[in-house]
Amino acid sequence: MTGENGNSSNNINRDNKTRSDNTTGRATAGTSREGDQILLEPTRSGEMTLRWQGRLLHSSVAPRREARRLAERILQDAPDALVILGIGLGYHLEELRLQAPSLPVALVEPSQELLDLAISHTGQTWWDRYGPDLVTTPDALEDITLHLNRWGAYNPALVVLQGVARHCPREEQHLKETLLRYRKRREVNRNTLRRFGRLWVRNTLRNLACSAGAGGTWPGIDGLAGIASGVPAIVCGAGPSLDTILSDLAVLQEQCLIIAVDTALKVLQREGIHPHCAVVADPQYWNTRHLDNLPSRERTLVVAEPATHPRVFRLWDGPGALAASLFPLGAFIDHRLGRTRKLGAGGSVATSAWDLARFMGAREIYLAGIDLGFPGSRTHCRGSFFEERLILRGSRLEPAEQGLYRYLHGAQAAPVPAARGGTIPSDARMEVYRNWFSEQNQRYPEITTRLLTPESSAIEGTGLACPTELAAGLSLTLPPEKAPLWKDPARALRTLPPSRNLPRREAPREILRNLEESLTRIHRIAREGEALCRTLKGLEELDPGELARLDEVDQLLASCSDRELAGFLAARGLEEAAARTPSSPREAVAQAEEIYQAIAGACAYHQDLLARYSPREHPSSDSASG
Repeated sequence: MTGENGNSSNNINRDNKTRSDNTTGRATAGTSREGDQILLEPTRSGEMTLRWQGRLLHSSVAPRREARRLAERILQDAPDALVILGIGLGYHLEELRLQAPSLPVALVEPSQELLDLAISHTGQTWWDRYGPDLVTTPDALEDITLHLNRWGAYNPALVVLQGVARHCPREEQHLKETLLRYRKRREVNRNTLRRFGRLWVRNTLRNLACSAGAGGTWPGIDGLAGIASGVPAIVCGAGPSLDTILSDLAVLQEQCLIIAVDTALKVLQREGIHPHCAVVADPQYWNTRHLDNLPSRERTLVVAEPATHPRVFRLWDGPGALAASLFPLGAFIDHRLGRTRKLGAGGSVATSAWDLARFMGAREIYLAGIDLGFPGSRTHCRGSFFEERLILRGSRLEPAEQGLYRYLHGAQAAPVPAARGGTIPSDARMEVYRNWFSEQNQRYPEITTRLLTPESSAIEGTGLACPTELAAGLSLTLPPEKAPLWKDPARALRTLPPSRNLPRREAPREILRNLEESLTRIHRIAREGEALCRTLKGLEELDPGELARLDEVDQLLASCSDRELAGFLAARGLEEAAARTPSSPREAVAQAEEIYQAIAGACAYHQDLLARYSPREHPSSDSASG
């Protein structure tokens, strides 16, 4: 039972109207519902409290005052979203809405009967005004992470009624763990954005502006949807455990869809294993080196992302396809090029490879060399570029083993459970990836994910499979007249009707021109806001009418449909400015000036890149890119 905004309350009331009416008649002051042990009782303040299975969920004296203090305590930590376990009679929800009306609220309700009672007791008008944006149950916590991501929350607060916590300790603990994993992932994503945000933007614009880049010759991945339905898939990473399974993969490649991450592609090809797909998503130069000197290119379809380093598109002369971007600039371009299909991202190219297998229709997905740890205190399998680079850089005074030790020590590796028992070293970053895989197991129960390499770290909900038994148990019957599409995914893209494969789209030059226009408008408004703030700071007295002009600037920015283009790189400055609550009009003006400066700076960076990469002097580039 989930929903957003007012729709959730309306749906709940429609679904439970009869039961809510009955509840109103039975659960009145001083009367109980014996089957559920729910009792409404009056308090000294005249307000009602609720007793559930012998325990009070609210104060027996002044439940509204108790809720007000709870809300004040929760909001002291400046959360950007609220997750409530147990609604009770809604006092705490109402107070939180009154004190922080802009914060999104998710309600996790362990008891349907208590929810029915709350709806009937508070009434539709109250629910429309104070009701949560999402209602779910402890068995569907994936809804929480999905909506927190949608709301852009970094610091959600957990609000738990004491009475509910006593009744539902397991649900409370599970919810705490879910929010902890969410915060860790968001922190990793935030740090990644700060580290690579400008590089993503630069690569995307370079790829679009270049006639041989991502904006032109490669189609989207739409044609790959479902072509491997009923076929097991193996996702191969370059972890140390890949060494132990190469001989099995050589047999399984005829019966399974093989998807490699970029780091594993060369290792697999050297052993005569030609993955059907390879996923490349890293924006850095060094990751393009995995594609150097490959024995074969024509038998593997490379699936990339528009922000991938431009060298990939210059180097790769085999078949390729592009997933839609996860970033605002890429989304701006994708919309105009007709690319719609995205791949899920959990922070690692391995997570994107798993989601590609799911997208292609596999319902059994096996992981090989996806160690998410350092089995044997190694980082990569033999023959991978990173291992060879480490060895080549070694010297008599600083051997490769010393570099490996520094890497593991810098990663602050700690033991985690291994799939076969015991432990292996791993780090906090890989814990985020394990949690992502675990959440996919819950989100897609129809898909079974198993590890083929017992040396890998254990993943919750992911079993262990024997590659020999897998090969013996597979009996795929292939059409005699031709190979199935999953064995040649590039053919699936070639045979897709043009209306689906390459929808009507704008030329790269037109996209760059539209992008320049959008950025120019946002930049102009932000500069006007800065100038207004400087004027206001010079006034001895701040007139409310003058301050209202800032609202007009904000409304102009909000009206820009492409404002996220600048907000993406300005996120850090916006967060730092918004984290402080101004205590005076002058502080509010100073805060607004910081926000406008961050937006203007992000626009200027985009515009500088456009001036550098736009092919203004080559009018024929549109046709070459198309």
